[in-house]
Amino acid sequence: MRRPARAVAAPPGAVYIQRASGARAARGIRARFLGEIVNQRTLIGLLMCAACCGLAWSPASAQVIEEVFPLEPEDGATVGARPILRVGVDGDDIHLMKFRVEMSLDGFDTFSHVFDQKEDTAGWAFAVLGDEQGALLRVPKPLSNGVHEWRVSAWNGVEWIEGDSVYELEVDGINPAEVDTLRMDWADNGGLKLVWDPITTDMDGRPEYISRYHVYRYDRASYFFSIRAFEIGTTEETEFVDDSEMGLKSGLLFYKVTGEDAAGNHDLRRY
Repeated sequence: MRRPARAVAAPPGAVYIQRASGARAARGIRARFLGEIVNQRTLIGLLMCAACCGLAWSPASAQVIEEVFPLEPEDGATVGARPILRVGVDGDDIHLMKFRVEMSLDGFDTFSHVFDQKEDTAGWAFAVLGDEQGALLRVPKPLSNGVHEWRVSAWNGVEWIEGDSVYELEVDGINPAEVDTLRMDWADNGGLKLVWDPITTDMDGRPEYISRYHVYRYDRASYFFSIRAFEIGTTEETEFVDDSEMGLKSGLLFYKVTGEDAAGNHDLRRY
């Protein structure tokens, strides 16, 4: 009578076939096979449970976060509709953390904007400068106008750690009004002198503070887009002298002046 072959030890992960005969051998193979299925299902169940609970499948413990706080823009600053927000944190490795910015117009009774790095990484970047570490958020969509309060939180791998500091910023997404009184004359050095009245309101008619003016020059009649390729200079004054070779020698030129406010709003096309 031919005996079943002996069982041989197989290395982890290896597959082997044991030659056997009879009902007893068949039951042994079936039991081992069912045991493998149970083990695999148990592992898959644990992974699914961890995923549903928002846990990472990692032996690492929660990151130590001593403090998280807003850094920039400074408290009370005026910004444009898409500012860059800087978050600071005192703690372990920031690359294992996530950050969240909450903004409100009514003292956090409701939220005007929430930017959660766990939910959406758009606009987020880690930032390390010397001993300071944290994150930068280039706001991915325009903020609503008004005075916002904003605060930050950091995810340590297990829970959100909320910061204590609250900053205030005023969002101004309205461009300054147009310059409509541009005048030209000859300068003492032979260049062309441009003079205009100051801009005092924005496009909605509200009071405006202009930080600088942009001057554009064109050599032919066109749509006069405010494109950097046509910009010949900036000034904080309400006059500008074009004494370049083109300005001195060209027979026909066109000029345009636009204002930029303290929040960085101005009529600029990127193309």
